[in-house]
Amino acid sequence: MEAPKLPSFIRQNKHKSFEFKPRYYDESKERIEELRRKYQSEENASEGKRSKDFSRGDLSQAWRDNRQTKVKSSNRSLLLIIVGLLAITYYLIMY
Repeated sequence: MEAPKLPSFIRQNKHKSFEFKPRYYDESKERIEELRRKYQSEENASEGKRSKDFSRGDLSQAWRDNRQTKVKSSNRSLLLIIVGLLAITYYLIMY
């Protein structure tokens, strides 16, 4: 059962949404970006290849590959340490 609501004289404002309004316009930056897009599209058309863009899948795959190589390296190190310790204990027990 829910308690009855009391009338309120103080109204809460609703949340305000975010609106970005740039304060200035950088004409030279816009011109440089336009030239960059123009020459990049010409370069891609002349090569007939896609530009080297990384997607989220490419980055996550690279992250997994890097992690796997680190895990393999640490496993080898751990194995060498265990073998070394076993060899030392065997030597100490036998002699």
